[in-house]
Amino acid sequence: MFLLLSNPRFRRFWCGLLFNDAALAIEPLALGWLVLDMTNSPLWVGISAGVAGVGMTVFSPVAGVLADRYNRKYLLILSLAIQSLAALALGILLISDSLQLHHALVFAFVSGLTGSLKFSCKMALTLDLAGRHNLLKAVAANFFSMTIMGVVAPLAGGLILAELGMGPAFFLVGILLLVSLLVVSLLKGIESPEYRATSHVDDLLEGVKYVFRSPPVRLLILAVMVSETFGWAVESMLPVIARDELGLGPRGFSYLMSAGALGAAVTTVTISLVPNIENKGRLILLGMIGFGLGLIVFAFSKLFVLSLLCLALTFGCGVAYESGLSTLIQEVVPDRMRGRVLSFQTFSWGFSGMAGFHAGPIAAVLGAPIAVA
Repeated sequence: MFLLLSNPRFRRFWCGLLFNDAALAIEPLALGWLVLDMTNSPLWVGISAGVAGVGMTVFSPVAGVLADRYNRKYLLILSLAIQSLAALALGILLISDSLQLHHALVFAFVSGLTGSLKFSCKMALTLDLAGRHNLLKAVAANFFSMTIMGVVAPLAGGLILAELGMGPAFFLVGILLLVSLLVVSLLKGIESPEYRATSHVDDLLEGVKYVFRSPPVRLLILAVMVSETFGWAVESMLPVIARDELGLGPRGFSYLMSAGALGAAVTTVTISLVPNIENKGRLILLGMIGFGLGLIVFAFSKLFVLSLLCLALTFGCGVAYESGLSTLIQEVVPDRMRGRVLSFQTFSWGFSGMAGFHAGPIAAVLGAPIAVA
């Protein structure tokens, strides 16, 4: 956290992301519960998460090209604006009693699509503002923003869902994104990347070739892809486990999400306070082992308190290996390729959403615990 005190520009950037991260914490809570309430089907809950993953995965390579060619601050503002308008539109459909399932699926796709651009710009701007020497601490600070909002925001979202309904929850998401947009717009001195005469297609192909021809980058991206596909399917199935396995309502579901975020917050604070971790490979390995063990116990737990503790452990270990992977990727990639390579990491993150396509059918047939474990 010392980086936030010593670097004013990174501090303002981080403060702007707080509001975005609050919106991101409430959105899956509201959308997952909305689809489950509308359809009473784990299959459709998984499909809604999968559609968001498709949006993120399909657009990520293009987002990387844009992040390497145009001003990342303005691209970030554009993505925040589109996502905010989509959330406000969904809220209007809800309170006017006009919402259909396909509206929720379109919103999920738009959210994933804008998220790919937002994450690519966010990660690239992190290095721009913090520098390579402070990169791990800056990445940990970003994860802390996500996790601290992940603790507080779902509690507020769960209360709003229980007391006011779905519409106000999506209005809150839209307003938070607008506030994030306003804070980010105050950033000064963000320069556009150096102009290149090559076409967008040439840039995209160059990025693809670099990833596939660089063994360290290829291995790191593959590690992200595998963990997102088979580990983070838990996110899409959380509403189902909360309601059908633990007998919880919206508030109980929000407690589960907050517990996971709290575990992640502890990890990010620890990483940001300790001296520079040289052996990031060990951090990744231990994080993945803890993530897998915590996930298995959580999947079959029938006790609410045990589920809270296991989810905290799982998300905490998940952030540990994600921080290590994100840092290693940026450390080995040249600046001119950074946006495109980071977009492949975002591409891999889309697989956590698309995991809903296999988790949903498995949960519908065999139960959510089997789908998660």
